[in-house]
Amino acid sequence: MEDTTPIRRLPEDTIADILLRLPSKYILRSGAVCTAWRRITTAPHFLSARSRRQQPVSILAHAFLAAAPWACGDDGLLAGGSSSEDTAVEALPVASPEYDRRRLVRYPATIPAHCGRLLASCAGVLLFKKATGHYLLCNPVARRWAELPRLPDEYCRDADPEYGFYFHQPSGEFRLLCCSLRRRIWYVVSTGAAGPRHLKANPDPDLITRFARPLLTTAATPVALHGNLHWPPLWLCAGGETRITAFNTVSETFQQMAGPTSRTPRMVKLFEMGGLLAAADFGEEKHVDLWFLEDYNAERWALSHRVASPWKHGSGGRPRNRWGMQSVAVASDDEGNVIVGNNDGLVVYSTRMRKTVRTVDSAVQGKNRVFVSMHVFKGSLVQHPCFVAPTSADFPLIIHSWS
Repeated sequence: MEDTTPIRRLPEDTIADILLRLPSKYILRSGAVCTAWRRITTAPHFLSARSRRQQPVSILAHAFLAAAPWACGDDGLLAGGSSSEDTAVEALPVASPEYDRRRLVRYPATIPAHCGRLLASCAGVLLFKKATGHYLLCNPVARRWAELPRLPDEYCRDADPEYGFYFHQPSGEFRLLCCSLRRRIWYVVSTGAAGPRHLKANPDPDLITRFARPLLTTAATPVALHGNLHWPPLWLCAGGETRITAFNTVSETFQQMAGPTSRTPRMVKLFEMGGLLAAADFGEEKHVDLWFLEDYNAERWALSHRVASPWKHGSGGRPRNRWGMQSVAVASDDEGNVIVGNNDGLVVYSTRMRKTVRTVDSAVQGKNRVFVSMHVFKGSLVQHPCFVAPTSADFPLIIHSWS
């Protein structure tokens, strides 16, 4: 018997347009209604349109919550029963961080410092360090997770070998770039792989001394753009010029690029805005300079904006060295807004209006117990290979509903 339900008679393009307007959690549920709707909600063009339409760019923050009971997993990660306090990872949208804060995941704050630590965020996926040499990937919007191949013991003798987390578009894999200082080699760990893979064109060993070792004293996260990972400048050249290191994720080779002019290169953070590589220089007392790489091939930077300091004069909150940069956030959205600062001062600056438009009070009030991180997040509904639905037996995090 023919189904005469009115919505069944609508063209698929019309149904897709309706589903695009739903919150993410309802799109996920819609895919279970019927085969046709699942085909619509998992189609690449639908996911691409959804990403452009509604997923806000956010900075990530940690919030401390009252404890919840936790079961011990098979690996013993949560041994000890209930924790006295839990940690939640929350997303603060650049455009409206005061009002639209969303909780992504929650886990016990009392687990060892090297476990459950948020390391990076890329393409809607969060990277956690579950244990030494053991990494967990979580897509909180699609409610899926995966694990990277566990590193052999000989690879785990270096503290914090992780240097860059990225999505490799040609293969559809999430990859983690690592360096062994002891063995003086670079290697890549990928979803779906059996184990770590050495770079085919291993860089000059001097790069470990000139680049890898200095990065150990920072909390810099690379910015992915145009198929490259970009790290903030680490050295000051003659005339105030700086150099940044880039890693081509296709050829898997390193290169040097011109950086923005700065007297304090280690006080610079990189971010992406409107398809351009951008940099925020926190080296001055009264303002933050925003630089943009206007011509990527010619490596030409321009100082485009000067943001009034988020911190009051004489405040101890302004970062004054590379250690203080560990808790500084910089991110932009599609509307030309840039969020800048840390827990002692956080503001939203509009590049279109050329002025600060908002102070984020909720992040700077100690009673809220919200601590800004350096990570940027944009949710994704893409169902990547190797990702599965979480189960309580082997997934140590609680994923909250995303609307």
